[in-house]
Amino acid sequence: MVNIIKTPSGTKGKITGELTGQHGASLTALFNKLRTKTDVTSITIDQPVAIDLCFLQMLWAFLQETRAEGRTITVSSGLNENDFKLLKLAGFDALLQPQDTALPHVTH
Repeated sequence: MVNIIKTPSGTKGKITGELTGQHGASLTALFNKLRTKTDVTSITIDQPVAIDLCFLQMLWAFLQETRAEGRTITVSSGLNENDFKLLKLAGFDALLQPQDTALPHVTH
């Protein structure tokens, strides 16, 4: 689930719930909603029930796409220790770094 919250400092997307491939259609809808909200400046992953590599790949792709469009979006999280370890082991810890930090590079 994503909630769009307007604040004086910008519009924020708050992502919660079960963020796994089992809910792929819901995750696709979530990122499509964020795509249409071009004023979103930050995303918070707020203590998800579950998170997996599918969600992380979708988040990475979304950020690559929006940054290529010139949008600035930062990501923060309220991940528990185990979920953050997954993020780090999968090489996606750069998702939570400052905007100017390079994202993981994918080679084909």
